[in-house]
Amino acid sequence: MVSSQAADELLSIRGVKASFVIFPTGNVMNISARSLGDINVQVVMEVLGGGGHLTMAATQLPNLTAEQAKSKLLAAIKEKAQLPVGQK
Repeated sequence: MVSSQAADELLSIRGVKASFVIFPTGNVMNISARSLGDINVQVVMEVLGGGGHLTMAATQLPNLTAEQAKSKLLAAIKEKAQLPVGQK
């Protein structure tokens, strides 16, 4: 899938520790999340109803615009991304 590849590629940029790609499929906004391990993207995606693993996770947000999905994602990152790996 192109979105997960994009999220993977963004991690190759110096200083980037996690990446989140928002993309639409019909009336659903999908978010693909990747990290190098310093940020647990699984717990971020769980806030939004998704899941996955420490370094790879995703969620689907139905009936939202891309801007609404971005706002929810930023709130979830603020809530969870600062936790040390292994904590929820």
